[in-house]
Amino acid sequence: MSKKTTGIVAGAAGAALLVGGATFALWNDSAEVAGGAITSGNLDVEAGTVSWQDVSADRTQGDHEITLDTFRIVPGDTIEGTLPLTAALQGDNLVAELSLDRLGVTGNGQLLAELAEHATYEVRLDGETIVDATPLAAAHPLRFASADNSQNEAPLHTLPAALTGTPNLEVVLSVTFDEDVAERDLVEAKAALKAFDVTLTQVRDGGVGGF
Repeated sequence: MSKKTTGIVAGAAGAALLVGGATFALWNDSAEVAGGAITSGNLDVEAGTVSWQDVSADRTQGDHEITLDTFRIVPGDTIEGTLPLTAALQGDNLVAELSLDRLGVTGNGQLLAELAEHATYEVRLDGETIVDATPLAAAHPLRFASADNSQNEAPLHTLPAALTGTPNLEVVLSVTFDEDVAERDLVEAKAALKAFDVTLTQVRDGGVGGF
């Protein structure tokens, strides 16, 4: 093969390599982008034990603790149960509702109706009353925001980012046995507070709710 023919063949082979993806470089550059941590927030609630007191206004010895199972309520008595709660929220857009699920009383129907008519609740946050005495039948979830919520325009009451070990919420239930009960109505009748759940649930809709 002549040198001229050889050169043509070599040139064609080189062109074929270029078309087939042979490496050659135009300018390029790159820069490293630092990563970052994505961390989820917190939603937590713990319930203590309900403690009960006799807070009847005409007691000469004042308020005192009672055992609900053995206390015998009579017309004119008022008893009060305090449920300590420890709740926490953390998240820039976190709003949650606190509710008492399945709260209620079972037993003698007439006694239940009598007690329910005079049953109220209130809510305290860090010792401050945030829901005044309200009929238990009118109870609704209470809405809170995390302290770092930048969208808290309501403004909502806030909870700390983590549980501190010390209760920061109290739900106080008050029940009065009407002193106008006649003769021997409802003597030895029985009613019992049912077991219930305390639920803290994240919500995304706007607006402010009441407990």
